[in-house]
Amino acid sequence: MHRRCPIDENFFSAEPKKSYSWAWKCILKNQRQFWKGVRWKVDNGMSINFWLDSWCANESLAKMLYVTYAALIDTSLKVSHFITCNNEWNVAKLQPLVGRAQLQLILTILISFNPIPDLICWGLSQWQIYTSRLGGVHLQYPDP
Repeated sequence: MHRRCPIDENFFSAEPKKSYSWAWKCILKNQRQFWKGVRWKVDNGMSINFWLDSWCANESLAKMLYVTYAALIDTSLKVSHFITCNNEWNVAKLQPLVGRAQLQLILTILISFNPIPDLICWGLSQWQIYTSRLGGVHLQYPDP
């Protein structure tokens, strides 16, 4: 299955093809619901949207801060914009944009000293590993 549609950031923009099995078509039909379980592990921060991706909590910063109008934020900002050349969080850049609670969450995230790409993981399990059982439960009982 992985060869047909790899499970990475491209999976969530993949369109079903006629050659895909019924099961794959069903999975792709529920991409948006699956996306709610995805979390990013920060390494270099270059792949992660600062406002719209879930990377410092179980929801995006925009949702945590109740930003309902996208024009109020710069949706092109990447997490890497807030990482210094010494691989530390740039608190001076973060403070004007997020609240105290969000800043504390961000500062608990360790940044890799090696310039490696960010990783997608399943945020709804203790070990951040996706299983079909967890995915099924998530689809059956989605968040309100």
